[in-house]
Amino acid sequence: MTLRKRLIALSMAAACAATLTEKNVIKGFEDGSFQPDKLVTRAQMAKMMFVLRTGSDDASYYAKDMTDTFADTAGTWSNGYVKYCQAYGIVSGKSSTVFAPNASVTTAEAAKMLLVYSGHDVQKDGLTGAQWKENTLKLADAEGLLTCVTTKPDDALPRQYAAQMIYNAISK
Repeated sequence: MTLRKRLIALSMAAACAATLTEKNVIKGFEDGSFQPDKLVTRAQMAKMMFVLRTGSDDASYYAKDMTDTFADTAGTWSNGYVKYCQAYGIVSGKSSTVFAPNASVTTAEAAKMLLVYSGHDVQKDGLTGAQWKENTLKLADAEGLLTCVTTKPDDALPRQYAAQMIYNAISK
C-alpha cells in the first residue's frame, strides 16, 4: 500500500472510529489510543455486534441465563456476548464446542456477522455450510460492507478495517 493510500485509510478509520466510539461500539485503549493495526479477536467482534444490536455493553444477563455451548468461553468476559450472538445466528463456532474467542476474526467472519446484524438470514442467504464464505463475500460486496477495506477474506482483521466495515453497515 502506498503512503498516500495508507494515510487516506488511516484518516477514514479515524472518522469511523470516532463515530463508533460515540455509539460505544468500539472503545479506545486506556492510554487513549485507537491502535488501528491491532487485530480484532472473535470475542471482541462478538461484543461489538452485541453493542450494535442492543445499545448496551452489559451482557451479564446472557452469561447467566443461557446455556454454555462453547467450553472455551464459559466463565470468560466474553461469555454473554458470544452466547447472545450465537442465539441470534450472528456467530458460529469453529466446531460445536469451540468458539476460539482469542483467535483473530477474519474479514469473511466479520462480514458474516455484520450481514446477520443487518437482517440477513443465515440459512436463506447461504451464510452457513460449504459455500458460506463465497456467499458472504458476494453479499458483503453488494451491500458495500467491504468499501475501503483492503484485507483479504482469510486475513486477520485489524481494528481500522473492523471499524470501517461496521461504519459501512450502519451508514447504509
